Amino acid sequence: MIFKHWYEGGPLFMTLIYLLWLVVIVLIGTFFMKKGKSNPSELKRLNEGVFFTGSLAFLLGILGQVIGVFEALKALETIKQDVSPAMIAGGLKVSFLAPLYGFALFLISGIVWFVFRNILNKQRI
Repeated sequence: MIFKHWYEGGPLFMTLIYLLWLVVIVLIGTFFMKKGKSNPSELKRLNEGVFFTGSLAFLLGILGQVIGVFEALKALETIKQDVSPAMIAGGLKVSFLAPLYGFALFLISGIVWFVFRNILNKQRI
């Protein structure tokens, strides 16, 4: 299913979003590995990286959707026949895949950022 969504959602933007998922996972793992050993400023930088990466994934998803819809509308403009509403609905459904994956990463990274921020605040007290 993930490969199907990757192909339908547009390989370029979906690949970038999948890579950002991996970056967030690596940053979370690095945060836990360095939690007791590093200074708080380095941990804070890792935490901000998690949130920034999630935000970037969401923005890339929206950009991918806008470019995809623009190209689809440009292609529909050249067709001299009527296009069925089912075809339009199917295209819109597919166009939401990249923003959906980006938004999911944004939500998860936001929750992780909030939890890590509270962990860092408790370490300072």
